[in-house]
Parts: sequence; structure tokens; C-alpha cells
Amino acid sequence: MLTRSGLGAVLAAIVLATLGFWWNYEELVIVAIGVGLLVLMAIIVARRPLRATVERRVRTIRVPRGDPIRVTYRIRNDTSHRSGRATLFDRCDGQEVEIEIDAVVADDVTDLPSTLPTRRRGIFELGPLDISKIDPFYLAAGRWRQEEEHSSLVTVHPKVYEMVGPQGSSRVVENESIVRRTAADPMSGFVSMREYVAGDDPRMIHWPTTARTGMLMVREHVEVRRPEFTIVVDAIATVASEEDFEEMVDVAATLAVHALRTGLDVVVRTTNREHAGRPTPLVSEAEVLDLLTPVRQTEDSPMAIAALFLNGFDHTSVLLVTGPDGPSTRLSANDQMVTIRIGDGARSGGGVGVAAQDAPDFVNRWRAWS
Repeated sequence: MLTRSGLGAVLAAIVLATLGFWWNYEELVIVAIGVGLLVLMAIIVARRPLRATVERRVRTIRVPRGDPIRVTYRIRNDTSHRSGRATLFDRCDGQEVEIEIDAVVADDVTDLPSTLPTRRRGIFELGPLDISKIDPFYLAAGRWRQEEEHSSLVTVHPKVYEMVGPQGSSRVVENESIVRRTAADPMSGFVSMREYVAGDDPRMIHWPTTARTGMLMVREHVEVRRPEFTIVVDAIATVASEEDFEEMVDVAATLAVHALRTGLDVVVRTTNREHAGRPTPLVSEAEVLDLLTPVRQTEDSPMAIAALFLNGFDHTSVLLVTGPDGPSTRLSANDQMVTIRIGDGARSGGGVGVAAQDAPDFVNRWRAWS
């Protein structure tokens, strides 16, 4: 492929040859032929493969969204000649980067550190690798694909931001960690006696105390469980753009990891049927990130938020993370759910606890709101 200089040289050769023949000026024709031969030689030189092989070595196979993937390119010259300079092209998730390769002497190896950008979550295969070489006169450029023995896979998971101390609904869950249960519940325990109130379970009446006091007395039982945090990602495509949805997932991951670090049981669900999450608590930060990494927005038969809680709320508090146009559906028990809107133009009001433009803005607003 000719560069701009090469195209200019070809046009100049054509003009010189035309004028030389028109004016019968042999010197111009000779110059035109010389320029043409120079361009032809440049094309041949540019199309010759690089006297070196390139191997990519990934130094970070798991990275948060937005952080660069650190890679090292090993350029090996096993020939007896200097390799020459070239440009390496690598890709990740449709984004291409250029890395300049300096000449490598004969029988030598050079390591070139570099980075690849990340813009969304997922598991991506890096490459393919392309190599481009320009002749010494910058008249022509050759480009060919570097064969790779092994594919390089990188996991880009949601970005987690630091949140200091139990905040917002974490406190709500902690304050509601004492839940009244019947005596048959093995998790419950006796606390005290109190006077019977209409609606109490008759099985809780303690007859010896009733006979002694002359009034109906019941046993007070409470259950102390670890508080539970349920985070729901509103994955319906109509509530947010793709960019805003990435910020929404970052917020959900931040809340879930924060809940785990503050000693809460955390459940993560989404309204995408293919990646709806699971109803049982997650036990590690890696599980949170792995669950949220493949989640995408959906338009085909999304799940209603209420469908995630068919068995009731029990002792959980719900945080719904939605986009600026959400939520897509609502729960009947609004007092048990805090709605968070994330994205460009997100506004509070109408039962929305926090509205933020992106994940960093959310962290600042959450601290102030809580």
C-alpha cells in the first residue's frame, strides 16, 4: 500500500513522463522512470515480512472496567540480520492500539510493555495482531497478520469503588435484623413474657404464668439473623443507554462488595432472564464480580422485579439500581425498596433515594444521603 508520499511520487512520475514525451525532453523521462523504480523498490521492501516474531504475554487477565490491560510484547529476532522498525496493531473489544517496534539486532529478544484499553464488561479475546512496516523512504507500507499459537482471554469485570462504613440501607438492614418468629422456628429464641395482644399466636400463651398473674401472657420470641441485602439490577434496555448501564452495574458491584465487607449477606439479582442471579447469598467478592460480568441489557421477555420475590421479602432489604428512565416496574411494598437511578439526566423524586450521573458521583451522593 502506498503512503501519501508514495502516491505523490507516483503522480510526480506520471507528470514528468508526460511532459518529457510532450516536450521531447529525455531527462524528464529518465527522472520519471527513476522515481517509478524507487516506488517499486519501496513496495517490495515494505511487503517483505519482518525479520522477527511477536508474542503477546498478558500480565493482567482480570481487570476492572476502565482499567488498562497490561501486556508485554516479546519481539524475537532469530535471523542473522537486523529486523528493522515496524508498527504493531493489537485489539481488545473492537478498540485498536498501535505500538511502535524498534529494530532488533540479530539473535536477540526485546520485551516491550504496553497496555490495552477497556470500556465494557465481558470476557474478550485479544487480537488479532497485525504488523505494519514502512520502507526507509516512507513511500509504501506493508501490513500482514501475525499468527498466534494461543488465544489470550481477558475478563473485564465491574469496577468497584470504595465506600466507607455501613451506609444508607445497610443501616436499615442492620436495624431490622431482629425479626419476630413463631416458637416453631429453630432460629428463634425466648426473650421475655408480655401480655397477650389480639392477633398473637395462641400457641405462644404461657399457661403457668397466665394462671399466676390472672391475665393471658405470651412468650416473646425473636430471631437474630445476619441482615440480608438484596441488590437488583434493572436490565431492561428501555431504562438506560449502554454507557449508563455499565455505570449501573458498577454501582451494583460496589454496593454488593461493600455489603460483604461490612458483614452483611448479599443477594444479587437482575431482570435479565439469562443472567437473573441466584436467590441465595453470595459469599465472596469474586462471586459478585463473576455474576455481574456477563449481564447485558435485554428487550426479550424481561423479568418483572416482583417476580424475583415470589417467596416474599423475609428479612431482606432491597436496593433497585436502575437507569435515568427507570424503574421499569415497581414493587408493591415500596417501604422495603430503595430505588437508585444512575445515568445521564438521572433525577430523584418519586420514591428514588439517590440519583447520580455515574458510579463515582453515586458514591459521593450515597455518603451524603446516608
